[in-house]
Amino acid sequence: MSFLSSRWGVCGLVLAGVACGPDPAPTPEPDAGYQLDPVVAERIEVVRTRVLADTCFRQSDTSGCNWGDFPFAPGQFAMTHNTGEAILVIDEFPTLPPRVIRYKNRVRNYYRVGAGGSITAAPHAWRAPRVLFEGLSEFASPDFVPAEYLRPLAEPMREVYGFYDMGNVGHGSYVLSLLVEANPHQPLVLMDQLSFHKYAQEDLCDASGSIDSMGRMFEKAQRVASELRRVMSEHNIRFVNLSSGETLESLRAEWREHCGGDLPGDDILRAKLSTYQPIADALFHTPGVFTAQASINASNPQDYPYDYPAAQYPNRMLVGYFTVLDSGLDASGRGNTSGLSGWPGRENVDIYLNSGVLPSRPFPYNATPLLQVDGFGVDIYPISRTTTSWIAPLALSRFIHVRYGTFGSSPMSDDLINLIWRRMLPLGCSTQTGNTCAFQDPLRHGQQEAVRLGYRPREYVEP
Repeated sequence: MSFLSSRWGVCGLVLAGVACGPDPAPTPEPDAGYQLDPVVAERIEVVRTRVLADTCFRQSDTSGCNWGDFPFAPGQFAMTHNTGEAILVIDEFPTLPPRVIRYKNRVRNYYRVGAGGSITAAPHAWRAPRVLFEGLSEFASPDFVPAEYLRPLAEPMREVYGFYDMGNVGHGSYVLSLLVEANPHQPLVLMDQLSFHKYAQEDLCDASGSIDSMGRMFEKAQRVASELRRVMSEHNIRFVNLSSGETLESLRAEWREHCGGDLPGDDILRAKLSTYQPIADALFHTPGVFTAQASINASNPQDYPYDYPAAQYPNRMLVGYFTVLDSGLDASGRGNTSGLSGWPGRENVDIYLNSGVLPSRPFPYNATPLLQVDGFGVDIYPISRTTTSWIAPLALSRFIHVRYGTFGSSPMSDDLINLIWRRMLPLGCSTQTGNTCAFQDPLRHGQQEAVRLGYRPREYVEP
């Protein structure tokens, strides 16, 4: 693929004194293991006792129990260990799920796009059991506490507040569960989806396909793109996780849900789809900003222009997956790949990552499976289903691992993104397309910041 081949043009580049060679740098050895502060251990027991004593919430009618209203406040942001380079998660966030309570000190802000294309901070308040909120807030502290160390709280919280965990159902909440513990020194910015109907409803639903209507849609998309870059600059966002895209198929679905009347012809819909280009450019070609995007089975670039490999989007990596218990791959992705099968097809994917979790019940997993944090941030466990939406956060985490583990002293730039790309996808796999080692198993080799920094062992520890 010419797009993939263009990535290797950075060889010979020297950045911060590091030359681009054919082999990735070895994975740094993990730091010393995390040690739980005795004061935190005491707090765990205090919170556990309070939770078990909150017996009112064990009843079917909890209306008379000790509830509270707790606003999200960006001013609560506080991190002792902070790289200063934030992760932007663009996903389904109509509200902030309960999962955010435990990590609210790491969330710089929460945004939503409005009519006309403006992006503004979205107000939010949790209506939550007071003891639960205050207990989780004890560990929303500047010093990061890994979820594994809060496991004494997991069963009591599930037992007493299991009903409240239902508020974590949602695509964005799930994606967050895969990123937040894997990247403990990264600030977070959360943003609800940038869908057509949210910033250009009237023109989206204009079935005429008039030039004026298309022009207004494009102008509003330009406003969204400008606002997006403003937010990126304001929070020094250097990493973006995107599990959605805009396609002809998704536009049809959006029309049916938000517009009335007959569906316009495909030519009109494609013209509407083309107006999204400024937003795609902001997501995939903002200098020094890397985006991991979940791949889909895109059949052609005409109907899937923002989900298909394209040289115009050099800072975007399309991510697919494979699922085996023992990949046999080394830290560079070299090994026998004849028995590995990735999804979707190679023409839609830049990199395939192993989740280590098999797709059929009871979802067997290996010693290094893809892990998600529970709904209260007090336990961590393997995922039960692998999708590209769940694997894209792993690609972003791997990128961040290379960025800090190998190039921590180099400023983020397009050249550095290309160099990190080269480390993630080295050459030397002659049986794969373009001699590129597209099949990778970063979890097998502890290639995540949580492991490198000593917050988590490489192999999963069962409760």
